[in-house]
Amino acid sequence: MGRLLHPWFAEARLVAARGGAWRRGRTLSTAAAAAIVLPLLLRGWGGDAAALAEALPRLIERLPLPFGLLAIATAYAVARGRSIALDEYLRLGWWAAAPIEPSRATRSLVLLAGLATLAAMAFAATVLAACGGDRASLRAAYWVVDGGLALGAVLGLFAALRHRRHPAQRLREGARLPVFGLAWLDDARLPHLSDWQRREGVLRWRRGGHAWMIGAVLFGLPSSTGASSGIGVLLIAIALAWFSLILQACVAATLDADALLASTPRAPHRLAQAAWRYPAFALLCALAFASVGAALLALTWRAAPVLLAIVLILSSPALLALRPLLHRPLSR
Repeated sequence: MGRLLHPWFAEARLVAARGGAWRRGRTLSTAAAAAIVLPLLLRGWGGDAAALAEALPRLIERLPLPFGLLAIATAYAVARGRSIALDEYLRLGWWAAAPIEPSRATRSLVLLAGLATLAAMAFAATVLAACGGDRASLRAAYWVVDGGLALGAVLGLFAALRHRRHPAQRLREGARLPVFGLAWLDDARLPHLSDWQRREGVLRWRRGGHAWMIGAVLFGLPSSTGASSGIGVLLIAIALAWFSLILQACVAATLDADALLASTPRAPHRLAQAAWRYPAFALLCALAFASVGAALLALTWRAAPVLLAIVLILSSPALLALRPLLHRPLSR
Protein backbone atom coordinates (compact mmCIF):
# COMPACT_ATOMS: atom_id res chain seq x y z
CA MET A 1 0.00 0.00 0.00
CA GLY A 2 2.90 2.33 0.78
CA ARG A 3 4.26 1.97 -2.77
CA LEU A 4 0.89 2.81 -4.31
CA LEU A 5 0.31 6.04 -2.41
CA HIS A 6 2.35 9.20 -1.93
CA PRO A 7 4.77 9.16 1.04
CA TRP A 8 2.95 12.25 2.27
CA PHE A 9 0.56 9.79 3.92
CA ALA A 10 3.33 8.57 6.24
CA GLU A 11 4.10 12.16 7.16
CA ALA A 12 0.41 12.84 7.83
CA ARG A 13 0.18 9.77 10.07
CA LEU A 14 3.14 10.98 12.12
CA VAL A 15 1.56 14.43 12.50
CA ALA A 16 -1.74 12.84 13.55
CA ALA A 17 0.01 10.57 16.06
CA ARG A 18 1.66 13.59 17.66
CA GLY A 19 -1.65 15.42 17.99
CA GLY A 20 -1.08 17.93 15.20
CA ALA A 21 -4.19 16.91 13.29
CA TRP A 22 -6.37 17.50 16.35
CA ARG A 23 -4.87 20.92 16.99
CA ARG A 24 -5.57 22.01 13.42
CA GLY A 25 -9.03 20.51 13.23
CA ARG A 26 -10.44 21.21 16.68
CA THR A 27 -12.46 24.20 15.48
CA LEU A 28 -14.10 22.08 12.78
CA SER A 29 -14.62 19.24 15.23
CA THR A 30 -16.29 21.59 17.71
CA ALA A 31 -18.62 22.96 15.04
CA ALA A 32 -19.51 19.43 13.88
CA ALA A 33 -20.25 18.33 17.43
CA ALA A 34 -22.44 21.40 17.96
CA ALA A 35 -24.38 20.61 14.76
CA ILE A 36 -25.18 17.16 16.14
CA VAL A 37 -25.86 18.16 19.72
CA LEU A 38 -28.15 21.12 18.90
CA PRO A 39 -31.00 19.07 17.34
CA LEU A 40 -30.72 16.54 20.13
CA LEU A 41 -31.15 19.32 22.68
CA LEU A 42 -34.13 20.70 20.75
CA ARG A 43 -35.77 17.28 20.70
CA GLY A 44 -35.06 16.81 24.39
CA TRP A 45 -36.66 20.17 25.12
CA GLY A 46 -39.91 18.97 23.56
CA GLY A 47 -42.85 20.96 22.20
CA ASP A 48 -42.16 23.52 19.48
CA ALA A 49 -38.40 23.03 19.81
CA ALA A 50 -38.68 19.34 18.94
CA ALA A 51 -40.98 20.16 16.02
CA LEU A 52 -38.40 22.65 14.74
CA ALA A 53 -35.69 19.98 14.68
CA GLU A 54 -37.94 17.40 13.02
CA ALA A 55 -38.98 19.91 10.34
CA LEU A 56 -35.59 19.80 8.59
CA PRO A 57 -35.93 16.27 7.08
CA ARG A 58 -39.50 17.02 6.01
CA LEU A 59 -38.37 20.27 4.38
CA ILE A 60 -35.63 18.44 2.47
CA GLU A 61 -38.17 15.84 1.35
CA ARG A 62 -40.52 18.53 0.04
CA LEU A 63 -37.76 20.61 -1.62
CA PRO A 64 -35.25 18.04 -2.89
CA LEU A 65 -33.92 20.10 -5.81
CA PRO A 66 -32.70 23.19 -3.88
CA PHE A 67 -31.15 21.13 -1.07
CA GLY A 68 -29.58 18.74 -3.56
CA LEU A 69 -28.08 21.61 -5.55
CA LEU A 70 -26.76 23.19 -2.36
CA ALA A 71 -25.12 19.90 -1.34
CA ILE A 72 -23.60 19.48 -4.81
CA ALA A 73 -22.25 23.05 -4.87
CA THR A 74 -20.76 22.80 -1.37
CA ALA A 75 -19.11 19.43 -1.99
CA TYR A 76 -17.81 20.58 -5.38
CA ALA A 77 -16.22 23.75 -4.01
CA VAL A 78 -14.60 21.99 -1.04
CA ALA A 79 -13.37 18.98 -3.02
CA ARG A 80 -11.97 21.08 -5.85
CA GLY A 81 -10.25 23.64 -3.63
CA ARG A 82 -8.72 21.13 -1.20
CA SER A 83 -7.65 18.73 -3.96
CA ILE A 84 -5.97 21.49 -5.98
CA ALA A 85 -4.18 22.81 -2.90
CA LEU A 86 -2.87 19.37 -1.91
CA ASP A 87 -1.95 18.48 -5.49
CA GLU A 88 0.09 21.67 -5.89
CA TYR A 89 1.77 21.07 -2.55
CA LEU A 90 2.75 17.53 -3.56
CA ARG A 91 4.02 18.55 -6.99
CA LEU A 92 5.40 22.04 -6.35
CA GLY A 93 6.08 22.22 -2.61
CA TRP A 94 8.30 20.31 -0.20
CA TRP A 95 7.90 17.02 -2.09
CA ALA A 96 8.60 18.49 -5.54
CA ALA A 97 12.23 17.30 -5.66
CA ALA A 98 11.44 13.75 -4.53
CA PRO A 99 11.56 11.04 -7.26
CA ILE A 100 7.89 10.05 -6.94
CA GLU A 101 5.66 8.86 -9.78
CA PRO A 102 2.80 11.29 -10.60
CA SER A 103 0.37 8.35 -10.50
CA ARG A 104 0.99 7.97 -6.76
CA ALA A 105 -0.12 11.55 -6.17
CA THR A 106 -3.22 10.96 -8.30
CA ARG A 107 -4.15 7.82 -6.37
CA SER A 108 -3.60 9.69 -3.13
CA LEU A 109 -5.93 12.49 -4.20
CA VAL A 110 -8.62 10.01 -5.23
CA LEU A 111 -8.33 8.10 -1.94
CA LEU A 112 -8.42 11.23 0.19
CA ALA A 113 -11.39 12.62 -1.72
CA GLY A 114 -13.23 9.32 -1.27
CA LEU A 115 -12.52 9.16 2.47
CA ALA A 116 -13.51 12.80 2.97
CA THR A 117 -16.74 12.25 1.01
CA LEU A 118 -17.65 9.21 3.08
CA ALA A 119 -16.96 11.19 6.25
CA ALA A 120 -19.13 14.08 5.04
CA MET A 121 -21.95 11.71 4.11
CA ALA A 122 -21.76 10.01 7.49
CA PHE A 123 -21.80 13.38 9.24
CA ALA A 124 -24.83 14.56 7.24
CA ALA A 125 -26.65 11.32 8.02
CA THR A 126 -25.83 11.71 11.71
CA VAL A 127 -27.18 15.26 11.78
CA LEU A 128 -30.38 14.20 10.04
CA ALA A 129 -30.78 11.27 12.42
CA ALA A 130 -30.33 13.65 15.34
CA CYS A 131 -33.14 15.82 13.94
CA GLY A 132 -35.50 12.87 14.04
CA GLY A 133 -38.86 12.59 12.31
CA ASP A 134 -40.65 9.81 10.46
CA ARG A 135 -38.65 7.19 8.59
CA ALA A 136 -39.91 8.13 5.14
CA SER A 137 -38.78 11.75 5.49
CA LEU A 138 -35.41 10.72 6.91
CA ARG A 139 -34.82 8.21 4.12
CA ALA A 140 -35.65 10.79 1.46
CA ALA A 141 -33.44 13.40 3.14
CA TYR A 142 -30.56 10.90 3.27
CA TRP A 143 -30.79 10.27 -0.47
CA VAL A 144 -30.98 13.96 -1.35
CA VAL A 145 -28.14 15.22 0.86
CA ASP A 146 -25.76 12.26 0.62
CA GLY A 147 -26.38 11.88 -3.10
CA GLY A 148 -25.64 15.56 -3.64
CA LEU A 149 -22.46 15.36 -1.56
CA ALA A 150 -21.21 12.33 -3.48
CA LEU A 151 -21.96 13.86 -6.89
CA GLY A 152 -20.42 17.20 -5.97
CA ALA A 153 -17.26 15.54 -4.62
CA VAL A 154 -16.82 13.51 -7.82
CA LEU A 155 -17.24 16.62 -9.97
CA GLY A 156 -14.85 18.58 -7.75
CA LEU A 157 -12.18 15.87 -7.92
CA PHE A 158 -12.56 15.67 -11.70
CA ALA A 159 -12.18 19.45 -11.97
CA ALA A 160 -9.05 19.34 -9.77
CA LEU A 161 -7.42 16.67 -11.93
CA ARG A 162 -8.40 18.55 -15.07
CA HIS A 163 -6.86 21.71 -13.58
CA ARG A 164 -3.52 19.86 -13.41
CA ARG A 165 -3.66 19.00 -17.11
CA HIS A 166 -4.11 22.60 -18.27
CA PRO A 167 -0.84 24.42 -17.45
CA ALA A 168 -1.96 27.62 -19.15
CA GLN A 169 -5.01 27.85 -16.92
CA ARG A 170 -2.91 26.98 -13.88
CA LEU A 171 -0.35 29.64 -14.78
CA ARG A 172 -3.06 32.23 -15.31
CA GLU A 173 -4.73 31.36 -12.00
CA GLY A 174 -1.46 31.02 -10.15
CA ALA A 175 -0.47 34.57 -11.09
CA ARG A 176 -2.81 35.83 -8.35
CA LEU A 177 -2.86 39.29 -9.92
CA PRO A 178 -5.40 41.62 -8.28
CA VAL A 179 -7.48 43.91 -10.47
CA PHE A 180 -6.11 47.09 -8.86
CA GLY A 181 -2.60 47.69 -7.60
CA LEU A 182 -2.36 49.08 -4.06
CA ALA A 183 1.36 49.57 -3.58
CA TRP A 184 0.75 52.14 -0.84
CA LEU A 185 -0.41 49.30 1.44
CA ASP A 186 3.10 47.87 1.58
CA ASP A 187 5.00 48.50 4.80
CA ALA A 188 8.61 49.57 4.33
CA ARG A 189 9.59 47.53 7.40
CA LEU A 190 8.45 44.30 5.68
CA PRO A 191 7.90 45.03 1.98
CA HIS A 192 5.39 43.11 -0.12
CA LEU A 193 3.72 41.26 2.78
CA SER A 194 0.40 42.97 2.03
CA ASP A 195 0.87 42.15 -1.65
CA TRP A 196 1.41 38.51 -0.68
CA GLN A 197 -1.78 38.61 1.38
CA ARG A 198 -3.76 40.14 -1.50
CA ARG A 199 -2.52 37.56 -4.00
CA GLU A 200 -3.37 34.70 -1.65
CA GLY A 201 -6.85 36.15 -1.11
CA VAL A 202 -7.40 36.64 -4.85
CA LEU A 203 -6.39 33.03 -5.54
CA ARG A 204 -8.78 31.64 -2.91
CA TRP A 205 -11.65 33.86 -4.04
CA ARG A 206 -11.20 32.94 -7.71
CA ARG A 207 -11.23 29.27 -6.76
CA GLY A 208 -14.71 29.67 -5.33
CA GLY A 209 -13.82 30.04 -1.67
CA HIS A 210 -16.79 30.71 0.64
CA ALA A 211 -19.20 30.61 -2.31
CA TRP A 212 -21.36 28.28 -0.23
CA MET A 213 -22.15 31.19 2.12
CA ILE A 214 -23.56 33.26 -0.73
CA GLY A 215 -25.43 30.25 -2.09
CA ALA A 216 -26.95 29.49 1.31
CA VAL A 217 -28.18 33.08 1.66
CA LEU A 218 -29.70 33.08 -1.84
CA PHE A 219 -31.27 29.70 -1.13
CA GLY A 220 -32.93 31.06 2.00
CA LEU A 221 -34.50 34.07 0.28
CA PRO A 222 -38.26 33.67 -0.20
CA SER A 223 -39.64 33.97 -3.71
CA SER A 224 -41.59 37.10 -2.78
CA THR A 225 -38.42 39.11 -2.01
CA GLY A 226 -38.27 42.42 -3.87
CA ALA A 227 -35.41 43.42 -6.15
CA SER A 228 -33.91 46.03 -3.82
CA SER A 229 -34.16 43.75 -0.79
CA GLY A 230 -32.61 40.87 -2.69
CA ILE A 231 -29.70 43.02 -3.87
CA GLY A 232 -29.21 44.35 -0.35
CA VAL A 233 -29.07 40.86 1.16
CA LEU A 234 -26.72 39.73 -1.62
CA LEU A 235 -24.35 42.66 -1.03
CA ILE A 236 -24.18 41.93 2.69
CA ALA A 237 -23.62 38.21 2.07
CA ILE A 238 -20.85 38.89 -0.46
CA ALA A 239 -19.16 41.37 1.88
CA LEU A 240 -19.20 38.96 4.84
CA ALA A 241 -18.08 35.95 2.79
CA TRP A 242 -15.33 37.92 1.04
CA PHE A 243 -13.91 39.45 4.21
CA SER A 244 -13.88 36.17 6.15
CA LEU A 245 -12.01 34.52 3.27
CA ILE A 246 -9.59 37.44 2.91
CA LEU A 247 -8.83 37.32 6.63
CA GLN A 248 -8.06 33.61 6.44
CA ALA A 249 -5.78 34.25 3.45
CA CYS A 250 -4.01 37.08 5.30
CA VAL A 251 -3.43 34.89 8.34
CA ALA A 252 -2.09 32.06 6.19
CA ALA A 253 0.28 34.40 4.35
CA THR A 254 1.43 35.96 7.62
CA LEU A 255 2.20 32.58 9.17
CA ASP A 256 4.08 31.53 6.03
CA ALA A 257 6.06 34.77 6.09
CA ASP A 258 6.93 34.24 9.74
CA ALA A 259 8.19 30.73 8.99
CA LEU A 260 10.11 31.94 5.94
CA LEU A 261 11.78 34.77 7.87
CA ALA A 262 12.36 32.75 11.03
CA SER A 263 16.15 33.03 10.83
CA THR A 264 16.30 36.71 9.88
CA PRO A 265 16.76 39.41 12.51
CA ARG A 266 13.90 41.86 12.86
CA ALA A 267 12.55 44.25 15.43
CA PRO A 268 9.90 43.10 17.92
CA HIS A 269 6.34 43.10 16.53
CA ARG A 270 7.66 44.06 13.10
CA LEU A 271 5.66 41.34 11.39
CA ALA A 272 2.44 42.28 13.19
CA GLN A 273 2.85 45.95 12.31
CA ALA A 274 3.29 45.10 8.63
CA ALA A 275 0.52 42.48 8.50
CA TRP A 276 -2.45 44.49 9.75
CA ARG A 277 -2.66 46.97 6.87
CA TYR A 278 -4.39 44.93 4.20
CA PRO A 279 -6.86 43.19 6.60
CA ALA A 280 -7.86 46.62 7.92
CA PHE A 281 -8.34 47.93 4.37
CA ALA A 282 -10.38 44.82 3.50
CA LEU A 283 -12.56 45.37 6.57
CA LEU A 284 -13.31 48.94 5.45
CA CYS A 285 -14.24 47.71 1.97
CA ALA A 286 -16.49 45.00 3.40
CA LEU A 287 -18.20 47.47 5.71
CA ALA A 288 -18.77 49.83 2.78
CA PHE A 289 -20.47 47.07 0.76
CA ALA A 290 -22.49 45.96 3.78
CA SER A 291 -23.55 49.57 4.41
CA VAL A 292 -24.92 49.84 0.87
CA GLY A 293 -26.81 46.59 1.39
CA ALA A 294 -28.15 47.80 4.74
CA ALA A 295 -29.32 51.03 3.09
CA LEU A 296 -31.19 49.04 0.43
CA LEU A 297 -32.82 46.99 3.19
CA ALA A 298 -33.66 50.18 5.13
CA LEU A 299 -31.86 48.86 8.21
CA THR A 300 -31.14 51.25 11.07
CA TRP A 301 -27.98 51.63 13.10
CA ARG A 302 -29.33 48.99 15.51
CA ALA A 303 -28.41 46.32 12.95
CA ALA A 304 -24.70 47.27 13.15
CA PRO A 305 -23.94 45.17 16.29
CA VAL A 306 -25.55 42.14 14.64
CA LEU A 307 -23.44 42.53 11.50
CA LEU A 308 -20.28 43.04 13.55
CA ALA A 309 -21.10 39.94 15.60
CA ILE A 310 -21.48 37.93 12.38
CA VAL A 311 -18.14 39.27 11.15
CA LEU A 312 -16.49 38.26 14.44
CA ILE A 313 -17.96 34.75 14.29
CA LEU A 314 -16.86 34.24 10.69
CA SER A 315 -13.40 35.61 11.53
CA SER A 316 -12.90 33.44 14.62
CA PRO A 317 -11.19 30.52 12.79
CA ALA A 318 -8.58 32.85 11.33
CA LEU A 319 -8.08 34.66 14.64
CA LEU A 320 -7.65 31.36 16.47
CA ALA A 321 -5.01 30.32 13.94
CA LEU A 322 -2.94 33.35 14.97
CA ARG A 323 -2.57 32.23 18.57
CA PRO A 324 0.80 30.45 18.12
CA LEU A 325 2.18 33.64 16.58
CA LEU A 326 0.78 35.93 19.27
CA HIS A 327 1.92 33.80 22.20
CA ARG A 328 5.61 34.06 21.42
CA PRO A 329 7.95 36.98 20.74
CA LEU A 330 8.25 38.04 17.10
CA SER A 331 11.82 39.20 17.41
CA ARG A 332 14.68 36.99 16.31
